[in-house]
Parts: sequence; structure tokens; C-alpha cells
Amino acid sequence: MTAERRSREAEPLQGADLYFAPTHSPHGFTHPALSHFDGDAEPVVRELLQNSVDAADKAGRPCAVRFEIRDIDNDELPGFATYRSTFELAVEQRERERAGAPPTHDEQIIVDRIEHHLSTPTIPVLICADNGTGITPARMQSLLTSGNSDKGDGGAGSFGLGHHAAFSASDLRYVLYASRFRSGSGECQSVASGHAVLATHIRQIGNTKRIHANDGFWVNVADQGQLFVEPGEAYPLGAPPMLGPTLEAMNDTGMAVCIAGFNEFQREASDSTSLNAIAYVAASNFCDAVHREALAVTIRDERTGEEQLVESGTLEDILRSRREERRAPKQGQIQGSYAYGAFEILSREDEIAHQIGSGVAVKIRRVDGNVRSRVHLYRKGMWITSNAENLRHSDFSDFMPFEAVVSLRHGDLEQHVRSAEGPEHRGIDFKRLNPDEKRRLRQLLRELAGVIRSNLEAKSEQEEFRPVDFAIVQGDATQTLESVGRTNPGLGGSRKGRGKGGTKPGKRKSAGVVRHGGRARPGSVPKFAWAPLAPSEDSGTFTALLSLQEKVAGHIGIRLSVPTGSDQTCDSPLPQRFLQLRAIRCDDMELARTPSPNGVQELMFAPPQEWTDHSQRQTLQIESLAAAAELADAQLEIVRRQAPKAIPKDGSSVAEAEDSMVDAFATSAEAGT
Repeated sequence: MTAERRSREAEPLQGADLYFAPTHSPHGFTHPALSHFDGDAEPVVRELLQNSVDAADKAGRPCAVRFEIRDIDNDELPGFATYRSTFELAVEQRERERAGAPPTHDEQIIVDRIEHHLSTPTIPVLICADNGTGITPARMQSLLTSGNSDKGDGGAGSFGLGHHAAFSASDLRYVLYASRFRSGSGECQSVASGHAVLATHIRQIGNTKRIHANDGFWVNVADQGQLFVEPGEAYPLGAPPMLGPTLEAMNDTGMAVCIAGFNEFQREASDSTSLNAIAYVAASNFCDAVHREALAVTIRDERTGEEQLVESGTLEDILRSRREERRAPKQGQIQGSYAYGAFEILSREDEIAHQIGSGVAVKIRRVDGNVRSRVHLYRKGMWITSNAENLRHSDFSDFMPFEAVVSLRHGDLEQHVRSAEGPEHRGIDFKRLNPDEKRRLRQLLRELAGVIRSNLEAKSEQEEFRPVDFAIVQGDATQTLESVGRTNPGLGGSRKGRGKGGTKPGKRKSAGVVRHGGRARPGSVPKFAWAPLAPSEDSGTFTALLSLQEKVAGHIGIRLSVPTGSDQTCDSPLPQRFLQLRAIRCDDMELARTPSPNGVQELMFAPPQEWTDHSQRQTLQIESLAAAAELADAQLEIVRRQAPKAIPKDGSSVAEAEDSMVDAFATSAEAGT
């Protein structure tokens, strides 16, 4: 730290303001990194808590986090006047760039939300404060930039992208940071900064006009030229007045994040309050940490006086409200039944507990009924996945149903799982690992599965279902045999995959014929093998092992049929019946999804490249609207499809264009429309 900078420490906020540096790269209001988040509470709260838990772990103490929602006068917001003037310049610049064209829908929403808050005398803020190690001025630089994380192997945020999650909860797209940390000499010091994201704009300084960046940073104006040149030199050595009481309330070190223009997570009027949303995300995603008292969360709304605690004694009340939830609210999130099931395992002392060294803890309980076995994986108290490789239901098919919680606290397995998580720290993606890391992680997961099996009860042959003899009823009626016509498999091709047989797209001939997306081709039934995995009673998902035994150059269509109990030997055979599908996944990668709330009877997609290895079996998960009883009898059907054709640009054949559109989008329409 320079002598001049030390002399300003007594008055750390003199000359601090938002600084938008000159740039040569124009940007609009829409931002690709921010567009990844939709404002939902889950990624925002999860990211804030994950950082707090990591920081408290480094500090060697249980993590205590406090969320506070309140209103401030708009002139209390650091750099508010500069923010307002910059926004006006950015709007003018965008109007010039569009040359009379209207703004995009997304850009208009961003501008409208900012204008709303600038027109009111107060601004809502959400403040999250913890008791971790805090961050130094040098680390502040890593926080304010993308892909520049300095956590290394010591923390989960190794991508440097997580701070963008907080912006989705800010209508102003402005987030401030303040920290108390210990210097190299052990002295407790403070540092602060902020980051606002608007759009590039033109400023005139003297006789010169220059374009300035869309990113603005709250720094010392006198040192703004040193921003990102000399790490830490440009940041105020103290908190802005609005965050001063938050830092003063810290007994030691800690960190505060302030989301300005808090948008209540874009919730609808019928949704739960922001207070309850924060509490549920904390309880469901950090159940392991909260239960063992490694994390406690307080949420208070100063506007209403309401307060809620997330601690070991309140977990059940918070999680019970969604214990019947069988589907996650969004892809990759934890569903309510999983969260409550994990809590039940952790809270019962009579369950099987097993320690693998000092870094891995396993707790198991047996469940009754025809349900799927499940292993919930937590890392440092945070839920990662309930569908890890080598820990799925099919890996324990020879054992009685069970549910388990695996807690990874440190060690080789914890490090490899963290490396495979990705930027949002959920799921295990082996593509993020090098070959040696993949082999090692799979080996560790197999060893973990072996430990779990050693504590399970094997299925007994005596418990297998054995049907009784059929009853035979004697009668004197006779009926002559009728001729049987050739059965049409309804898959768009012949049974042997050759010839021109099959159903053509077009007008439906009967209620049982499905209109396909893409045009069927000769030999449209590819060779494949499949085996069903037992469907879950608590999930609308059909799971099967699939192996394509020949190369498919185009697309394939997937359907699930159920037997009707009749065929063409019957006097009045029933038409073939298909289940309504919503989505198809393979190892947590989504392959196809329909926007229709009523589902469709066939989903079409291009097989991933790795499916060309015919020796490999893929675990296919098909999300259906059907009941579990129907899924138990479902049959997997696959047909080769051509990729949807593009609509002609010259308009020479409108009829052909319309046919192409119908074929391309039929799989996304409701059945029978």
C-alpha cells in the first residue's frame, strides 16, 4: 500500500464514485453472462451461501449469515447521480445505434425496470452479511471480473462467474461489496467496491468524444486509472454509509453483499414471500450443513418486521411444506421430496451411519414399498446431486430399497467432485475432467458404492413375486377362427428395417395413428436394444438402458407405448396407445423438450456423438405425464427421422414450406392437433 493511500484511510470515501472506463467494444443493455440467470431465488441465494460457507470454513468457525431486506433513500446509494446520468447517456446511444428501430423485448424490460426505480424516492436493497474471512483489496479485483477466480483448490467458485448470479436479483443491475479482513500484520481493515452493468455510451471530455464501457465500478476517482493495473489500489478503504452499520456489527472479519434495486426474485403475486423463498433455498440446498450446525441463516424484512431463522431446529417446518414435490422447479435444482428425504435421514439417530476416513460420512435408511433407491450427495454441506454415476438406483438393484446421504467434507473424493461440478456447483459432469481425473473419480465413486452395499440388505428370493395358476373355466361355446391381417408396427418402417412399409405423415386415419415430425424414410426402424429400469412410484420418469446398434445419420423419434390388451386377432382391436411425453434426458443432459403443457406423443432429436459407440449403453430418462402404473408397462419405441427442413426463402413453394413446418414442429404440438 502506498504512503499516499495510507494517508487517505482516515477518510476512505473521499472522491469515491462509479467509474465507466473508455473502451473500444460497444455493448447493449443485454449481457450474455447475466442472461444465464432468470432472477429465480435459487441460484442467487445458493451462490451467496456457498461463498459464505467456504469463507467460514477457512476462518475455522461455523458459518452465520444474515439476510436483510430494507428500503434506502436513492441518494444513499453510492454513485447514484453518476448512475442516473450514465443510464440516460446509454439510452440515447442505443437509440442512435438502432437508427429508429424498436428495442428488443429483453432490452426494453431492462430499461423499464431501471426507469421505475430511478423515478421513486427510495430503492429496495437485499444485504447478505457473513462471518467469514472477508476479502482483501487484491481479492476484490478477482470478484469484480469474470473468469478470474483466485479460490484455486480451496473453494468451490473456481470459474469466476458466480458473482453474476446476484445481478439477476437487481433491477438496477448494481451490486456493492464491503469487507472486513485481516492484513498481513493481523490488523483488521476494511475495503469496499461496487459493480454496475448498463450499456456503452458516448461522453464528451473537452472537445473529444469517446465511447465508455457498459461496466462501471465504484472506486476512488483519484486512483481510477490504476483499476485492474495495480491490484487493490483503486478501492475505498471503508464501507459506504449505507453498509457501515453492517460491517460494524461484525465481531471480527466478514463480507457484505448488497443487491441494489432488489426485485423480490421476480416472484408472482401468488408466490411465497422473498423471506420464505430465501429460507427454503437455504434449508433445501444446505440441509447437511444446517443440520450439523455448520450453518445458521437469519432473514429479516425491515419493511414488515418479519424475521425467519434457518437452523437445525427449524429445518423440518421449512422443508415439510414441499415434501410431496416430485419434480424439481427447474432443471438441475433439488426437488422437495429429495430435500425432505435427506432431512429425515440426517435427523434420525437410529439410521446406519458409516465414516470413510475423516472426510466422508454416509447415513442410510431402508424404505418400504416399490420405490427407487437414491443417494443424495452433499459437498461441504451443500447439495450437489441425487443422480451421481455409480450411485443410481440401477447400481443397487440387488438390494432392498434405501435412501442415503453422503457428506463430502474434504479429501480426494471431495476435490474431484468439486472439479466436476461446473460453475453452478450442481451435478457431476465428467467432461470437465481430464482422462486421469475421470478414471480416479469413477474409481472413488465405485468404492463409495461398495461401502454403501456393505451396509444394505440383499433381496431375498422368497420375497420375489410368484404368480398363482390361472383359473380355467369350462364352457361349451365355440367360434371359428378368423383370418388375421398383417400387423402394422406404426413406427414409420417395416419390422426388419427394410422396405417401404409404415405410416406416412399426413391425415390421421384413426385415433391410434400418431402424426410424426420429420418424414419417415425407407428402413426407418433402426436396430437397437433396450432394457427397462424399474420406474419410481414418486416420479413421472421412465428410465431405460439403450444401445443403438447401427449408425443414425439424422434424427430419431422416441415414443412410449402401452399394451392395450388386444391385437388383430380380436373382433375389434383397440388402437395403439402412446403416453404423453415432456422431455428426454441422458445422464442429466437434456436432449429434447416440448413447450406444450399437455406433452406430446413423440419427441425427436439428433443422437449425441458418443452414441456412435455401439458397445456403450446409455441411460435414457423420459419425463412423462403418465402415472407410475402406466410407466411400469410402457414399451420403448424408436424410429429414424429426417431433420426438420428449413422454410424456403424465395417463397416459390408455399405449400412445400407449410408441409415442412408441420413436419418439423408436429412433435412439439399437442397430440391430435
